[in-house]
Amino acid sequence: MENTAITTASNTTNANPNRGSFQFTCETPERLIDAVARLFDSRATALVLIERGGAWIERERVRAPDAMLLPGMRVSIHTPPDHATPCVLTPAHIIYHDRWLIAINKPAGTYVDATPWDADNHLRQALTTLWQSQYGETLTLHPAHRLDRDTTGVLLFTRHAHANPAIQRIFVHHQAHKRYLCHVYGTPDWQTKTIITGHGRTENGRFRIYQAENIGQKLLNGDVVKEMVTSFRVISHGPNSTTWLLAIPKTGRTHQIRLHATALGLPIVGDASHGRTDDTPPHRLHAWQLTLPHPIHEEQLTLAAPLPGWAPADLALDSASDTMNDE
Repeated sequence: MENTAITTASNTTNANPNRGSFQFTCETPERLIDAVARLFDSRATALVLIERGGAWIERERVRAPDAMLLPGMRVSIHTPPDHATPCVLTPAHIIYHDRWLIAINKPAGTYVDATPWDADNHLRQALTTLWQSQYGETLTLHPAHRLDRDTTGVLLFTRHAHANPAIQRIFVHHQAHKRYLCHVYGTPDWQTKTIITGHGRTENGRFRIYQAENIGQKLLNGDVVKEMVTSFRVISHGPNSTTWLLAIPKTGRTHQIRLHATALGLPIVGDASHGRTDDTPPHRLHAWQLTLPHPIHEEQLTLAAPLPGWAPADLALDSASDTMNDE
């Protein structure tokens, strides 16, 4: 039998050649485990990758090692990146729960939901496992919103299907008000600042800022440039010409605060993707507070996460008001 034709579509520049994403097209029928084992020269490695959820056939995740591949099928294999770490939660991470909702203090380095390389190592599964072990109840959780991998702080899930439509409306209609704490390089010459720009992807898929006058413009990928608005307030000045800022996003774009901080010449400490490329993650951005009407009884609910270890314990967060006027 001929070997499966393998074409590497992409790979990281890591010294380990088995890190990255790989694609191949089948030329002859064979089992998934056999094809992946040949790709990595290891049956044990192939079994782990498949059972973890890193194998995709025609854009569908397949976790059965004996799944049959037929000629012409496209297979993608995703391996965990070097920064992937086990996602484990303890009861101390839970900051609020009722019949409808659960909020946790998200740790850095964790993903909210499944990734292309792992179907299980994420916060939704970790919280489900924790709740089962603590209370013997199996939850069906839905993230109400998202936080970047290294962003810490308040992360809200619904635990009852009746809460899902209402929580979606709350976020879509901007009734959920978020406050973030960030530690940035630089010393601004202003006390408050609001920045309005466009937001979209580049041709290679990275998120970036566009000029405000480009809002509504159609991009090559079919998306349009969307409005992105963030208000900042200086809380305190730190060592080595750094500053602690309160950030209030008025829109909910991906990487919004990180992009806007860098655009103001105040990159977030630890943000190697949008800030200083020589920096060391994790970035210092913390979802400190989330205020919203409860999706069922509509009473105002404020969820607050403990301050992260990089923030001074006496940081005067209560001195920052919700209202920020443009400079």
